[in-house]
Amino acid sequence: MSDPRLTYRFGPLERRGLLGPLRLGQVVTIGAALAAGIELLDGVGGGLGVISALLLLLIAVGLATAPVGGATLEEWGPVATAFSVRRIRGIGRFHSRLPTAGRTASTPPPLVLPPTLRGVELIPIAAGRHTIGAVAERRGRWLTSVLACQALSFALLDPDAQERRLAQWGTLLAAAATQPVRRLQWLERTEPSRGDELAQWLHTGRDPSLPARGAPVLESYLELIGQSTQVTHDHEILIAIQVDTTRLHGRAELWPEQMVEQVAHVARGLEGAEIRVLGALGVGQLARALRSGFDPYATAELADTGASARDGRAFGVHGAGPVAAEERWDHYRCDGALHATHWISGWPRVDVSPMFMDALLASSEIVRTVSVTFEPIAADRSAREVEAAITRDRADRELRRRFGQSETARQRQAQEAAARREAELAAGHGEVRFSGFVTVSGRDEGELRRACAEIHRHASRARLELRRMYGQQAEAFSFTLPLARGLR
Repeated sequence: MSDPRLTYRFGPLERRGLLGPLRLGQVVTIGAALAAGIELLDGVGGGLGVISALLLLLIAVGLATAPVGGATLEEWGPVATAFSVRRIRGIGRFHSRLPTAGRTASTPPPLVLPPTLRGVELIPIAAGRHTIGAVAERRGRWLTSVLACQALSFALLDPDAQERRLAQWGTLLAAAATQPVRRLQWLERTEPSRGDELAQWLHTGRDPSLPARGAPVLESYLELIGQSTQVTHDHEILIAIQVDTTRLHGRAELWPEQMVEQVAHVARGLEGAEIRVLGALGVGQLARALRSGFDPYATAELADTGASARDGRAFGVHGAGPVAAEERWDHYRCDGALHATHWISGWPRVDVSPMFMDALLASSEIVRTVSVTFEPIAADRSAREVEAAITRDRADRELRRRFGQSETARQRQAQEAAARREAELAAGHGEVRFSGFVTVSGRDEGELRRACAEIHRHASRARLELRRMYGQQAEAFSFTLPLARGLR
């Protein structure tokens, strides 16, 4: 009899409320309606007062419980209000406006980023002979470095090799809980192929007697190259490692060396999982990775800066951000690209193989970024949380029994997930919080709409549920940049 193969099952998203299943917003909405209803009964009285109070209560219950687009109207209220305030104050629109007065040729321009990335800096981390780039946030409290990686096709491996790789990745996440590492993020994205390699080959291999442009045969080849780059995309894998400097030991002068050590430790763990680490990004490379995230269609610009880097001039830090950006209700525009970010609100709740995300990651017909951020949880904190979750489940079950309410399948799944979580912790496994996001990009609204429809089809094949982050597109887009964001 063959051994059972590794499978995964994710429990439903926990929705713990203030009073049993009721959230704070629901309690406030219904409570305010009850208070207003009592005032109506006292002030108006009679049948009219009773009818008015009941009508007000029904409206409040509808606002608090009726789902619209995956959330209740009570949940949409703060989102719509915050979006409207940003539009009125002009925060939703960004222009770089690089200052030029008082700056000499030898002084590089400063880094200017959209409001959602305010306070972000790109700095070099030097320790001995090693220098890597890092994103500094919270005045240097959080430092995020990025590894460029390359992986063989996971689908081509035999099941034993797949399980071995996944076990090594799990070991890496579990070890991070005892290290200064605050978060880990893997990011896989596609971007249009530049086609400059083919153009370069054509330029060097052509007959010297032919002109560089104008000859029919050369124009035909160039047109073919241009058409092929519109349908082919390059895949890029980045691993972001975020370190909390308050967890580092010793004086601040020793922090760069410890930061490099943490990045090297993660790199060794990835190599153990048979993932090829190409290296840690320098400051210029990190700026370029951010720039291509904002506008993946700026291939000509990035190709020119790549040529400049080969000539000894690195990609400037000031070029990391967009020239202009604008947040809309359902998308985010950055220079020549429109982005729509989706939250992975539901993961497979049936047994799936380790290949379950292949339907989403293997597709390359569209420009998109898939990001999952992990936050390791200490063992004692995990134990306290799972005990509290099981206690709440029992209390909720007893409350439903007293009121004669039936138990739904989702509630049973949540209880089973909590029981599995307790058993896994008792067996010595580590625990992580995680959240996933998908950003889809297009040159115009029509292309973006088609790309969103395509990514939803791929996600359904992977048994993933996507929810578009309406009214929060600017902030949600930053979750798919190599910044280890996306968890609250």
